[in-house]
Amino acid sequence: MATCPACRTKYDDAIEACAADGELLVPDSVFAHAEMDIVPGTMIGEYRVEGKLGEGAFGTVFRAVHPMIGKAAAIKVLGRALSYDPQMVSRFVAEARAVNQIRHKNIIDVFGFGALPDGRQYYAMELLEGSTFDAYLKLRGRLPIDEAVPVLRGIARALDAAHAKGIFHRDLKPENIFLVENEDGPPEPKLLDFGIAKLTKKGSASHKTKTGAAMGTPYYMSPEQCRGHEVDARTDVYAFGVMAFQVLTGTLPYDSDNALELLLLHLNEPVPLASARRPELGTAYDPVFARLMAKDKAHRPESASQALEELAAAGGVAVGRSGGGQVRLPAAPVSSEVTAHAATLPLVASQTLGASAADVPGATRLSTRLYVGVGGVALLVGAFAVVALRGVGGAGAASSSQGVVASVAPSIPVSSPQPPALPSLEPVKAPATVSLTLLGAAKDAVVEVDGKSVGTGEGPHAVARGSASVTVTVTAPGQKPWTSTFVPAGDGSIPVKTAKATVGGTKPAVVGNGGAKPAGGPISKDIAVPDFK
Repeated sequence: MATCPACRTKYDDAIEACAADGELLVPDSVFAHAEMDIVPGTMIGEYRVEGKLGEGAFGTVFRAVHPMIGKAAAIKVLGRALSYDPQMVSRFVAEARAVNQIRHKNIIDVFGFGALPDGRQYYAMELLEGSTFDAYLKLRGRLPIDEAVPVLRGIARALDAAHAKGIFHRDLKPENIFLVENEDGPPEPKLLDFGIAKLTKKGSASHKTKTGAAMGTPYYMSPEQCRGHEVDARTDVYAFGVMAFQVLTGTLPYDSDNALELLLLHLNEPVPLASARRPELGTAYDPVFARLMAKDKAHRPESASQALEELAAAGGVAVGRSGGGQVRLPAAPVSSEVTAHAATLPLVASQTLGASAADVPGATRLSTRLYVGVGGVALLVGAFAVVALRGVGGAGAASSSQGVVASVAPSIPVSSPQPPALPSLEPVKAPATVSLTLLGAAKDAVVEVDGKSVGTGEGPHAVARGSASVTVTVTAPGQKPWTSTFVPAGDGSIPVKTAKATVGGTKPAVVGNGGAKPAGGPISKDIAVPDFK
């Protein structure tokens, strides 16, 4: 057979040119090693491709469906260039194996694996719809402990299940957690991205990362990761502590635009006090975070569930077995910037698994994954370190599960004393107002809600409670008015980014936020760290 190099139409060998475009035909053998086009209708394993979900540095993710049973799936295909890299192929295969060895409801399910005719590896996984945890935090700001616990509980259980199989995630962060809407309670977290997981048990997988290769995201890396030392379950506990600190305070414990400085902060700086960042939290959390993020992993809790128990106890909340606080995925974005990101949310799970935000089109948050050569970065003496960064872009305490109780009447009536009548109680009414904090608003900025002034500066501002969206406007001298929407169903905070008023076409400069990034905020540029010899 012969093939047209332009339209890929096949002809008998006797035909010399394509009838459609006149191109000279070439033998099929020429295309034996060419990358096949994946278009709607292409079969990948048992699944028929319906369209492309996203494309990034690691490869391409497609939406597909099983033609016989109608099961939807996301199929991730490793990039052609990476398919020639044995280490990357090994990591790709190891990720699929790791997920299937754990098999936990809070870890995304991978149920198919194979290779395309052109040699590229692929795997099929469940197609999730919802929001990444970092996008949710960007919309909501910090969470109260009773809303945080149901989400953190699922994450802790997923980590403990992985650790029981000798698998350590090593890149835990809100970006690698997907929240799936749950009609019966709080959203269900799904842990993603086991692409750099440490596999320790014999026979668990063919790929094992090497000691001395520090891998992870600098914001969440433990001291032992920063040094390239051996990791274990308590390495993930450290990242869990960083993330919990971010969730409860709305800020990262260590923050810098410089990757090396971030590593040094993790290595040398004391754990910051949550009470200093958020006085309203009180001091009960401070010793807990000091344990979770202890420099010496021997001083950390042994498991993620133990870490969660300590956090919940500090907040006076029971961990429980099922949904407590009603955490609902927000229906309205906070700003136009978030709207653009939220439009990709149903795609994020399939694009994030096995990669970083580089695989998510339009991602606005930094997802730097760090690779450090053998030797401690903090020492900077006698060690050769190579750092390569890839930058890219309701309420109530947790309760036990509600079982179904069947009431069966006895066949012979049994007399029993009637219990005394209980006095009727008036229902507790929710406060008429909620508290709204505008992170980064200038002190002299005028804050209006639906056109009515509620005060100036960050606040907190009292806003009438309600279930309908209200418009928040922040106006400061010399700055463009900033607007956002907010559903005043409960207390919340919104990061404010204002811009200087444009004069003569001058490009506005982003100001505000007090020089600090909100939880999940982006770093605007790639970071290049020099080699140290």
